[in-house]
Amino acid sequence: MIKVKKMNFSEYLKNNIVYLDGGMGTLLQKEGLLPGELPERWNISHSDIITKIHRSYYDAGSNVVNTNTFGANTLKFSPQELSEIIKAAIDNAKCAREQAKGTQEKFIALDIGPSGKLLKPLGDLDFEDAVSVFAKTVSLGVKYGAELIIIE
Repeated sequence: MIKVKKMNFSEYLKNNIVYLDGGMGTLLQKEGLLPGELPERWNISHSDIITKIHRSYYDAGSNVVNTNTFGANTLKFSPQELSEIIKAAIDNAKCAREQAKGTQEKFIALDIGPSGKLLKPLGDLDFEDAVSVFAKTVSLGVKYGAELIIIE
């Protein structure tokens, strides 16, 4: 088997148009995500659905899929569960990439959304604590193989 060197995202971006995926939350609701249910847990409990969604975006021509990690942080999940969720999220995206049709370059982005809390003085979250929360999520994404990070 011949191993082809994968282009890194920075190299690809220099000379190419990049197509991103689309929504995740609405598709999960269509698949049965209940109001108030944390969608990030579906990376583990419904990995087949998450993989199918990612694969459909790659099959449609996307170069980048965002992992199902929009709300994944230590304010919502224990450190152990957060690690499991992010690992599963990246594994789902890797699986989708392997199954996808098309010859376009395919990248996996760790998706980061808001913390869910307001910073002081409007809320009760210290800036330094927010940095720590996001740093833990980013570190896990890097550990498990995210190729880039998208902050929404």
